[in-house]
Amino acid sequence: MIRVGTFDELRTEGVIVVSGSRRRIAVFADGDDVFAVENNCPHMGFPLDKGSVQNGILTCHWHQARFDLRSGCTFDLWADDVPRHRVERRGDEIFVDPDPAVTLDLEKEQARLMRGVEQNVALVQAKSILALLERDVPIAEIIRPVVAFAGENLSMMSEGLTRLTCVARLFPNLAPETAHLALYYAVRQIAQETNRSVPRRDRTPLDTDDHDLETLRGWLNQWVQTRHQDAAERTLLTGIESLDAQSLATLLFSAATVRMYAAGGHHLEDCNKILELAEILGSAELRHLLPLVTNRMAESRGQEESTNWHHPVQIVAPLRELESRLDRCLALPRRDDWRADDEFAAILLGDDPLAILETIEVALAEGAPAPLIAREVAFAAATRLARFATSNEVTDWFNPQHTFIYANGIYQATLRSSDPLVVRGVLHGAISVYMDRFLNVPATPLPSERKQAAQEGSLRGLVDLLDQRANLEEVADCAAGYLKGGNDFTALVDRLTFATVREDLDFHSLQVLEASVNQCTAWDHDPARVEVIITGAVRNLAAHCPTRRAGQQTATIARRLHRGEKIFEEA
Repeated sequence: MIRVGTFDELRTEGVIVVSGSRRRIAVFADGDDVFAVENNCPHMGFPLDKGSVQNGILTCHWHQARFDLRSGCTFDLWADDVPRHRVERRGDEIFVDPDPAVTLDLEKEQARLMRGVEQNVALVQAKSILALLERDVPIAEIIRPVVAFAGENLSMMSEGLTRLTCVARLFPNLAPETAHLALYYAVRQIAQETNRSVPRRDRTPLDTDDHDLETLRGWLNQWVQTRHQDAAERTLLTGIESLDAQSLATLLFSAATVRMYAAGGHHLEDCNKILELAEILGSAELRHLLPLVTNRMAESRGQEESTNWHHPVQIVAPLRELESRLDRCLALPRRDDWRADDEFAAILLGDDPLAILETIEVALAEGAPAPLIAREVAFAAATRLARFATSNEVTDWFNPQHTFIYANGIYQATLRSSDPLVVRGVLHGAISVYMDRFLNVPATPLPSERKQAAQEGSLRGLVDLLDQRANLEEVADCAAGYLKGGNDFTALVDRLTFATVREDLDFHSLQVLEASVNQCTAWDHDPARVEVIITGAVRNLAAHCPTRRAGQQTATIARRLHRGEKIFEEA
């Protein structure tokens, strides 16, 4: 115990500050009572000995946060609780325990994070995530309760859950500061969404668990076509009970591709992200996650309902005809040695949609594995981003963003199932690539195609360039130069993730980055392919930077408070 002084001295001064084991401690006299709390306000670090005490309530004068001196608990949820310290009176002498009365163990820290999510208190979320990361808690265990809370309180797959899945998949590449900022970027979005949502009504699977794939698929396709969400959800829940992982993926993606490029590609990516999240957390979470896709499954519109897939070129009818022939194409043996030639790639990026469909059909009939076709489509979509013409409006980036995200999603889907009703989604992605063709007029050269070859780039230089607006080609050159120098790809992913999640951006840029990392891996980090894929990702990011970075500011404050740094400094 640390001696503070006599009770008369304390009552005369009102407050005495002493050094504790971690932080400075403010010891207050309140009438005949004595209380002690950490001297740093948990909100912004203002010294609490500068505050005032009345009726057992300590008020921090910086933002008027109020705390119960006896417990340290705040009356203003945005401020967070302040650690309290035990005090003793030995005769007229006052002593204080140098350690907080309550130590936050793992269980309490996880509960604190969830309190921050449930109450939508951003600073508590940021501080709790940092503490959990410093304890080396596995990523799955950090996000598991957040995902469970989202599953209970959201009615559909949300931006926050998509952010969280992207972050969890990128997590092995991230340095501690980036991991903290990225998790906070995702969790705060989920907190905002659940704060304003109506809790989801829980539905149940059918009573028996012996339904086969074809029965469930026939029903689910019918529910999608008739927009019957309740029936779709019960059918999917029954699939969880009845089917193995591959059959469940077939059921899900078959329904996701009933409509062509549904919801601008978002619906299929929702399904993909749900399965990716279940792979991280375990298949038991599917019971809570899969129902989140049924809203879009029932309500979204497909491109067969739009004009531009019918006019000036009728694409829908020949596409449907090809879909009906896919089972015969895919019944033939697959050739693992199949590789696309330059002509195949050129046709995918060409201006004849019927030739695109025909080329894919011929390749499948010749034994091309569906994932390899899907990979080619995803690369064509990445090329659209890499060669996006800056003469277009900034909002035009959304089209190739969605196409690339969708194309990566259908690639992932075909790895899980090469069923014809899943593979048809590859055709939809290829036509979306075709629809984006005018965004490459004029096509922007790749860094390696410019008159002056890209110089060796640095990660610091890359981040600095993203601090400035509209440096698209300089950023692309810097990233390409870094890769050309044979530098560490993981470090590049970390810096690009940091540069993405520090911005006040929606989820599209993070989705593009995560899909890009996935596609670089799919191409075995072939240098020519990686240049295109990463160029598309960094140009897309540079087009939307910088923002106010309010989220990064909160995360930075949380780190400084956690480390005991002085945010407030006296003049």
